[in-house]
Amino acid sequence: MEFAQIIKSATEEIFASMIFLDLSCAAPLTSEKEDLGCYVTAMIGLSGDLNAILAIHCPAKVGTAIGGAMLGMEIEEVDDDTKDALGEIANMLAGGLKEAFAIKKLDLLLAIPTTISGNAYKISTPSGSNRILLPFEIEAGRFYVDLKYSLS
Repeated sequence: MEFAQIIKSATEEIFASMIFLDLSCAAPLTSEKEDLGCYVTAMIGLSGDLNAILAIHCPAKVGTAIGGAMLGMEIEEVDDDTKDALGEIANMLAGGLKEAFAIKKLDLLLAIPTTISGNAYKISTPSGSNRILLPFEIEAGRFYVDLKYSLS
């Protein structure tokens, strides 16, 4: 299954229909670099025929721009509105994966989105997990959609 294309298409659709910000997607990153220079991460767990964490990593400026655009308001700092908006985007992206899996008759269950923020945190997954890290660019800067997974 072409996870990168599914993530790219779902992200583009969400930004075109719900957030109304132009974005571009670069090629998936191959580096295992963990420090992305981000301040806020929204993530959601997936289980079933795929065990995964889908995350959106944003610098504060980018997270507030995305949250503000989605909610139609000016957001000055990463607050509950920003976190809720990014959590909902993670949920919609996971829904895009679930839809793609359903077409192939595969089962996927979604957890509740979680958002964390701060200057120093690291998200770990079991060793041996696969990873797809897609960089996206909006006017406010770069953010990442990250899928760490293993197939059941």
